[in-house]
Amino acid sequence: MQSGQIGVIILLIMVVLLTIGISVASRTTQDLFLAQQQVESTRVFNAAEAGIEQALGSDFDFEGTTFEGTINDFSGTNVDVAYSIEKVNQLQTRLFEMVGVKIDVTGSIPGNTLDLRWSQENDCGSEDVASLVVTSFSETPEGVRAYTQAYSGCDRSDGFTPASNVDLDGLRRRAIMTIPDDTTFVRVTPLYNDTHVLIVGGNWTLPVQGFMIRSEAENTQGDEYRAVEVNRSLDSTPSVMDYALFSGNGIIK
Repeated sequence: MQSGQIGVIILLIMVVLLTIGISVASRTTQDLFLAQQQVESTRVFNAAEAGIEQALGSDFDFEGTTFEGTINDFSGTNVDVAYSIEKVNQLQTRLFEMVGVKIDVTGSIPGNTLDLRWSQENDCGSEDVASLVVTSFSETPEGVRAYTQAYSGCDRSDGFTPASNVDLDGLRRRAIMTIPDDTTFVRVTPLYNDTHVLIVGGNWTLPVQGFMIRSEAENTQGDEYRAVEVNRSLDSTPSVMDYALFSGNGIIK
């Protein structure tokens, strides 16, 4: 009787130990799988970033609206990378306070306008709503002329032109600016706060303002896939250099 009880106890102990062993083995296998998956995901993501880097090093003066390139068998790791560069005729970005961005308006004719939209903030009482300073640079027989127009995000007593209150594409301020004659480019600079901006041609199509770059990487022997997107604006000098580079022998304001 006692020997039979001992046998049952030993059998129960063996079952418990076997269950624990299977559980540990299963957990270890799962951890190894997750670790391998993480390594694979990182490898494919790095390949997608390499596609971005190659695209940024490309010649952006290409014909048509889109350029496509590939990197096959990336670094011998069975990962293929495809990237595309698309020209965009608007500027959509986030600007830091007092850091301007260049808008190319080459080809504009008298009466053409810029549609300026900015600021996700709306409450002038509790939020710092940005204002915009827009400086237009035009070439005249007398030299380069700079014309400045300021648009207020909130009612101010500083002489700024009030902006319209809207809710377009998540942006809450809007101003339509007529481009001065003979303007070659415009500098848009936020005041009082950082801000998101969307700038398009008001009654015409702007020339190319930047490039949208997308890189996709895929493991040819698995199911890992990653995509990365970045925007590249036009080459531009710092705001402080505008007058120095474009004034010639003198500055006319």
